[in-house]
Amino acid sequence: MSMTLSSTQISRWSNAALGWVAAALLILVWQIWTASAQSAYFPTPLDIFGDVYDRWFSAGLSHGFLTDSFYTDILPSIGRLMFGLLIAWIAGITLGVLLGRMPVVAMIIEPILHFMRGLPGPVLLPLALVLVGTGSAMRIGLIAFGAVWPVLFNTYSAVRQVPQGFEDAGRVSRISRSSMLFRVILPTASSGIFAGIKVSTSLGIILLIASELYAASNGIGFGLSQAQRSFEFLTMWSFIVALSLLGYLSNLLLVRIEHTLLGWHRLRMAIDN
Repeated sequence: MSMTLSSTQISRWSNAALGWVAAALLILVWQIWTASAQSAYFPTPLDIFGDVYDRWFSAGLSHGFLTDSFYTDILPSIGRLMFGLLIAWIAGITLGVLLGRMPVVAMIIEPILHFMRGLPGPVLLPLALVLVGTGSAMRIGLIAFGAVWPVLFNTYSAVRQVPQGFEDAGRVSRISRSSMLFRVILPTASSGIFAGIKVSTSLGIILLIASELYAASNGIGFGLSQAQRSFEFLTMWSFIVALSLLGYLSNLLLVRIEHTLLGWHRLRMAIDN
């Protein structure tokens, strides 16, 4: 068993190293091409990363390296994304579990849910601006609405696929309903739930930027649109890189949480295989 886990870890580290080498080669090619082209539309990676550092991370140790621009350009977007996704995750998991445990109710309202799921979040932006206003509540609500569906349907599907034998074993052990939920249903469905959470995070970032492109006064989307309108292409690329880093770090954090919480699931799959 230890040899299997060791070889798995070695394979994981080698794959990560290959990924970083590929990224470094891509940046090198990008640097050489943009330096030779000398186009105002495509600054070099060194210029972009230098602007990212000067704009948001050059405040010094006494200020935690974060400049004032970080608190107006980046932090509002992170806050909106976190609150919107948190609402989507709580609502999606709760409704998914309820529908998975009540098939009759699910059969009745599932067509309505699929209809609402088919509504693209950005399409609702004009209506949200009229009904809610231009504040952060509108943007958080738009993120929550668009990001809830992957979590809801993945949770619903995962709960329905919990083997009946697991529940029968829980009843034989005479555990309570709450224990059945938190010790049997949710752990068994957790892999599917996390798959929905990761998809919802990507959708949340898309909706975040879409909501900040209109009637906003701060955030990554606002800064990106302002730079585009002012033809400040270096600044525009800096905001694009900031958005990419936000998506990458969000996915990295979710993967680490998933590996920590679902380590038992990977071990079981390795034993089964």
